[in-house]
Amino acid sequence: MANIFIFLDLCSVLVIFLLGYYVFLKDTKRLVNRLFFILTLTLTILATSSFQLRLIGFKPGFPAEEAIKLIPEEKLYLFNFWNWVGWIGIAFVASILLHLTLVILKKKKILEKKKYYIFIIYFFSFLFFFWVSFSKTTESNFYFYLLFTIYFISTCLVSFVLLLKEYFTLKSPQEKIKIGYFILGFSIPALGAIVLDVLIPLAKFHEFLGITYSLYFTTLGYVFIAIGVLRHGLFIDYREILETIFKRLAELVIVTDKEGLILLTNEITQAKLNFKEEEILNQNIYHLFREKESWSTLKEKLKKQEETLEEKITLLTKEKEEIPFLASISKTKKGVILVGRDIKELLSYQEKLKEEVEKRTRELKEAKSILEVKVKARTKELQELADSLEEQVKQRTQELQKRVEELERFHKLTLGRELKMIELKREIERLRRKRGED
Repeated sequence: MANIFIFLDLCSVLVIFLLGYYVFLKDTKRLVNRLFFILTLTLTILATSSFQLRLIGFKPGFPAEEAIKLIPEEKLYLFNFWNWVGWIGIAFVASILLHLTLVILKKKKILEKKKYYIFIIYFFSFLFFFWVSFSKTTESNFYFYLLFTIYFISTCLVSFVLLLKEYFTLKSPQEKIKIGYFILGFSIPALGAIVLDVLIPLAKFHEFLGITYSLYFTTLGYVFIAIGVLRHGLFIDYREILETIFKRLAELVIVTDKEGLILLTNEITQAKLNFKEEEILNQNIYHLFREKESWSTLKEKLKKQEETLEEKITLLTKEKEEIPFLASISKTKKGVILVGRDIKELLSYQEKLKEEVEKRTRELKEAKSILEVKVKARTKELQELADSLEEQVKQRTQELQKRVEELERFHKLTLGRELKMIELKREIERLRRKRGED
């Protein structure tokens, strides 16, 4: 039977550590992943201590004095050492869990005061750890275990209440599933440890017995956390993975779930619409549309086509100012991604260009009208000139006709005179001839 528990302890060590290390590798820079890994290390230390204590013959569930009698004297130093190692995990696990809870829930007002919250959260952990390390009366000190019980239960209870409150506050079903798995994974070992390792031993033996069977509850809780990680992306937050990319995007980006609840936006979106991040997250995107029906219409269009939908939309700022966007809307398995480019300046430029075109058109029309008037006036002048020239031509023609007639008369007179002269010359010649004959 002892070998079975040793094997289960070893399995617990491996399951707890490997899951925590897997989460850490998913995003080594993310604070929540690093804190979960630190929590995993404390639990791994605790599980390793339990495993080693079982190897040297320690049987959980008995008072310390009785359990120590079952350990060979040559191994008592190992018992003391691994018992002290186990207290590293026991003392710090509740504080790290509360710290992790605050980071998950993004309690900025608390986290911004780093010096104070680090001191407050970890002060009691260090206090109990040093008490165990340097006190020789810890094993039989009822008040020590009473204080530790109050600290351990209250810290776990605060974490549980905060997580539960966040669970019922969230509107996105996907986010609720994620945090629900974490609550379940945390509640099972916390409840097991409080009942089996704290309350029952304190009531029965007036002391803390170390790890009994609550370690297996921890492993079971980690199994639920593993399901949350692998199936629903717990501790794998695409928001932070894409945060750097989003910050560099010069376009509006909004990510929603299937119901239209906003899960993620970038800084440009917040700046354009004048919302703070906490004001815009978890509200339905249709509140941002000028016409509430527009979002329903877009969803219907997305259902009918698989490709990205290109639409001109109008969103409202916090002050209800309308801003037009040319949006590219894509459907994903878990929601919708909307990427929009602000075309307010473009439309303003187009409006100015339209006004300029209309202005130029009016000017051209006016110029055309003026030109038509000038052309008509010039045409009239030319017509009058043509009429005047025609009159002058007629007049000159008449004058020339008169001259021709005069020349014809002169020609006739001249020609008649010449003919008369010729006849006279012939008559004279005839008369001369006749006189000569006589």
